[in-house]
Amino acid sequence: MIRLIIFDFLGTLGYYDPAEYHEVFAKLREFNLPVNEGKPAKVLADILPDFFSDAESWKDLTNKIIQKLGVVLEQDRRESLEAFLERKLTCKLYDDVEYILSLPQDKAILTLSGKFVIDSISQLNRFEVFSPKTAGAKKPDEKAFLAVLEKMQADPEEAVMVGDSLENDVLPALALGMKVILIDRGGIHPKIDDPSIIRITSLGELKRYL
Repeated sequence: MIRLIIFDFLGTLGYYDPAEYHEVFAKLREFNLPVNEGKPAKVLADILPDFFSDAESWKDLTNKIIQKLGVVLEQDRRESLEAFLERKLTCKLYDDVEYILSLPQDKAILTLSGKFVIDSISQLNRFEVFSPKTAGAKKPDEKAFLAVLEKMQADPEEAVMVGDSLENDVLPALALGMKVILIDRGGIHPKIDDPSIIRITSLGELKRYL
């Protein structure tokens, strides 16, 4: 019997709007931060993932970006940039998240992002969030998954992992004896040879496999 559903976040429950990235890039240039203007989305994608994992707040994230780019900003400009980043880098939820909110199982999120990124999303306030800092390890390290199971008081066979990455989500959970579901929104994995891996294209399909 499945008592616990563990979700990945980015690509599974939420996403960043690419248009927002371009606005953020323009803002960074406005603050005279030295980023490659030729490939704004790639530059931000390269810079931000590790910062989101390590940061503990929007203020901390802002400071890490400024430090990484090697510039000095006055306090008021730092605060202005922080407020802008919080507005523009807040994730959006996929429409099909509505189908999982009323499921009776306990729900957790195991993410590579900082907990602060998800805490501001009201629809997910009943999900227990595990960031690399709160879990004490990063996916795909099995210690991250074990930390969730321990905190949620569930055995592996009582839990299902739902994620969009075979390497980071599905295979590590499967190795621990958890049921696994790959959400393949973009049709990247049309054929899965392993019968123990369930493939879905929408969270609306999840209920039938619990």
